[in-house]
Amino acid sequence: MNDTGIRIADPAAPAEVLAIGTEVVIGRIQDTNSSWLAQRLTEAGARVERITAVADDPGLLENVWRDAICRRASLVLATGGLGPTPDDLTVEVAAAVAGVEVIQHPAVIASYRRRRELGESDPLPPHLYKMSAVPSGSTVFENGPGWAPGFAIRVDETVLACMPGPPSEMQWLWENALGSLAARWFGGRTESARVLVTMFESQVSPILGLVMDRHSNSYLKAYVALGSRHVGLPVDVIVRRESGGSALSDVMDTLRILVEGAGAEIRPWP
Repeated sequence: MNDTGIRIADPAAPAEVLAIGTEVVIGRIQDTNSSWLAQRLTEAGARVERITAVADDPGLLENVWRDAICRRASLVLATGGLGPTPDDLTVEVAAAVAGVEVIQHPAVIASYRRRRELGESDPLPPHLYKMSAVPSGSTVFENGPGWAPGFAIRVDETVLACMPGPPSEMQWLWENALGSLAARWFGGRTESARVLVTMFESQVSPILGLVMDRHSNSYLKAYVALGSRHVGLPVDVIVRRESGGSALSDVMDTLRILVEGAGAEIRPWP
């Protein structure tokens, strides 16, 4: 079912994450998918610049996608809106944005019949028929633990990739399909480490700024909420491997020299 021939236009262009669902924007469901996916995309080498949540409104969703296409995002990775209920409209809106028809995917239908032990002449339940729909020409990803497949379709320079909203299904699709695609698209060009620094935020912040100034392909962030004055302040060090850029070891060396020069130390993250 998976056709991995789809490509992004520019791996250096920003990627975006999109959560689709009225239940998310009104606060009834906490969106854990977006942070999970943003972390994995970053690890795969993508430069994530935007996370958006939008209600199940076709006009709003279309605008969000068209805006991302106008920004020439490399990838918009969306979750939600692929279910059987009337407000699940992700497929229809994605097809409209791409300028293609909605089709019932033969391989998805065949999978449903096999899993439900239905014969060729047996009617497909309406909810499964709806969830077999994808934009024509899209790459389709089977949903192992669920029913609604994921899909990806390129519009101009942007790939719109859509995954189911339930976290277990989203994570399965990432681990079995989209994760390896993202690593291939973006080259897995990110290294990261978390360490403890025995300083307060006000003391370490100028040092982090100096490190990022010296290593332009690095991003350093301290997490006060996770820190303890008796143990240290957690600091994430993220480095994008670029031609002529610094390696993670170089950035860590600079951080260590500056921290120790201020009379503090760097400790391993537990």
